[in-house]
Amino acid sequence: MAGGFILASVIAIPLGIVLGLNQGVYQAFNPIIQLLKPVSPLAWLPIVTMVVSATYVSDDPLFAKSFVNSLITVALCSLWPTLINTAVGVTSVDKDLLNVSKVLKLSWWQHIRTIVLPSAIPMIFTGLRLSLGIAWMVLIAAEMLAQNPGLGKFVWDEFQNGSSASLGRIMVAVITIGFIGLLLDRGMLLLQKHFSWNKQQSLR
Repeated sequence: MAGGFILASVIAIPLGIVLGLNQGVYQAFNPIIQLLKPVSPLAWLPIVTMVVSATYVSDDPLFAKSFVNSLITVALCSLWPTLINTAVGVTSVDKDLLNVSKVLKLSWWQHIRTIVLPSAIPMIFTGLRLSLGIAWMVLIAAEMLAQNPGLGKFVWDEFQNGSSASLGRIMVAVITIGFIGLLLDRGMLLLQKHFSWNKQQSLR
């Protein structure tokens, strides 16, 4: 999951900044974002599996195909909240700060580093928290479908087993999944509190 979430963040944050700085580009890409955002991992996984099987051919692969399938599926499903929130955060930068940047004639990178990023950080972290939760849910679904070792595969195997003790084990796994999701969210919240100047946003 970590690989897919990191990949999604590496793509979503820079792209969100670019979209937020260019309203024309944002308006052009927004329909595509809204079209792809609701697509379920159940729909993405077969497509990803077919593409990976056709392109990821090696006698001695560095990573198993099932891992690559899960990584790409997690990234595809979880990047949208971070992308959208980053773009919204950038477009919401205070106009007075933008005027200061113009007066000081800051370079593009200085403008991003000193004006845009500090102002957009609260929204970026909100997107990251949402993306992390989605990444965790998608990973469980991907483990079930791709039969990768993990809690998702365990739940599916117990369901297929159908014994009288399976329901209890499934419930324990479900509670464990929820608890891990809660820990991930609290961890991201701690990071948000550390980096964000907006303490009210960090308490949500």
